[in-house]
Amino acid sequence: MPNDTNPEGVIHALDKAGVDFSVPKSALVDFLGNAEFTPYPAMSAALLKLLNGRMLKRPVFLDVIVFNYEHSPGEPSPRRIEDVHIGILEAAVLEGFNNRYALQEADFSGLLKPLDQPQPPVPPLQTLSMVVEGTLNTTPEGVTLVDTDNPRVEVTVKLIKVNSEAAQGMVPQELHRENNGWRFTNGDARLSVSNGEADAGVRPVRAGSLSDDAPVWPTADGTFSGETGAQVRLQSRIRVGYRPVDVKLLVEGRKGFAANTSAQGRIALDPQVLLVPVEVARFFSDQFPVSNITMAGQMALWDQVPVINATTNFRSLDGGTGELNFAERKWDFWPVVDSEGLYMHLSWVSPDSIWGKAKIRFRLVNYIDIKTDNVHAAPVSGEGNTDMRLRENNAALNDHPQHISDEPVLKVIFMERIAPPDSDRIGQALIGNGCVGIAAGTAADKFANIAHEIGHLITGSQTHSTQLDNVMNSPGPGIQITDEQITKARAWAQQFAGFWAR
Repeated sequence: MPNDTNPEGVIHALDKAGVDFSVPKSALVDFLGNAEFTPYPAMSAALLKLLNGRMLKRPVFLDVIVFNYEHSPGEPSPRRIEDVHIGILEAAVLEGFNNRYALQEADFSGLLKPLDQPQPPVPPLQTLSMVVEGTLNTTPEGVTLVDTDNPRVEVTVKLIKVNSEAAQGMVPQELHRENNGWRFTNGDARLSVSNGEADAGVRPVRAGSLSDDAPVWPTADGTFSGETGAQVRLQSRIRVGYRPVDVKLLVEGRKGFAANTSAQGRIALDPQVLLVPVEVARFFSDQFPVSNITMAGQMALWDQVPVINATTNFRSLDGGTGELNFAERKWDFWPVVDSEGLYMHLSWVSPDSIWGKAKIRFRLVNYIDIKTDNVHAAPVSGEGNTDMRLRENNAALNDHPQHISDEPVLKVIFMERIAPPDSDRIGQALIGNGCVGIAAGTAADKFANIAHEIGHLITGSQTHSTQLDNVMNSPGPGIQITDEQITKARAWAQQFAGFWAR
């Protein structure tokens, strides 16, 4: 089998042989297409030749096999199929199998399904359930369709004991959560999200990327141990789009994947939900930093995904064996819905909370920091038209090299203030320009202001509603929308369909 075989074909052939993977599919495709610098093409070809039509009785991760092979004595890393040592390859598969399923198979032949015999069903994995927020229905192909592009995923898992070379025996997995921090001892866990729109082509290539690993943590405080086989409910929040993503819970032991790794589910945004791409630009100066506007904060506002700081996200390895001692993490922002169904961040209500009632969701796809002079960060009195600086900033954004210009996007400009200090305006929609300006530093009452200004773009009018709790009421926008506003919002959101069509 040649080393330059099409990566998709290799992945399909390996799948039929019982070899899967835990890295994002996009990364695996890159590895398999690069025979000069990675061992994946050579080792995949050797694996298929070794199996010769046979199938492993339970799946083993290809990336784990490669890791085990490259970390064998002598640290081999083959680039041609003829350079692959079959004995080392068999040992690498065997180690990956035993670590993943907490077994002690002694010989590679014991991993193969018997020939010409009825095959018993694969023993159930120890993931007990998966619940996806916003589920509407399931397609005949098994895809779970949801009404939100940021569903919370909950998975119940049973902790087990795993083998430890350092301890010379079995040790229990343990999970401890206290408030917004947690530690996984003798292992780690995450949601693997792959095959999303980041793998689909050109779009989206910015912050809209969907293929990624998402950390998971217990839904409740407490300590849970594999010593007693504790069942733990884990949660995360991921980003999904119209292309189904494969979601699986991956659980590690000290030496690699543990036996309670889950089967995967497939999740996609329902086609009836209209997804609006958002480009955020922060205009700041030396005097007006608008410091509460950050990329991480905007992800939490528009996409409602948890934000974990790199300084509170680390894994401890044993110095002697290289085994995983523990993983410790702490989230800075974890969007939580209130009793009225609202998500709030930095005193702003997420636009999803309001316009989601029209089956419209917003996805942050680009974030730009633009340093400017003081008057463009905070307009001063005596300049005439109150939105002059905002319009000039919109023009500057349109000319910025990072601006998305080939497809319509919703532009959101944050400034210290958007109008002179004698104006009470804290938001402004530039109708016809697809842009809203938001005062970040001086706005005391933020609440539904962003959703309100988007409403002006939706209606194409600067008029306001007289209904007290309506999002278009002024002053003091509410959280409700009318049937007429829903109809206009869905017509407005159709203009962005081309962004996701590529």
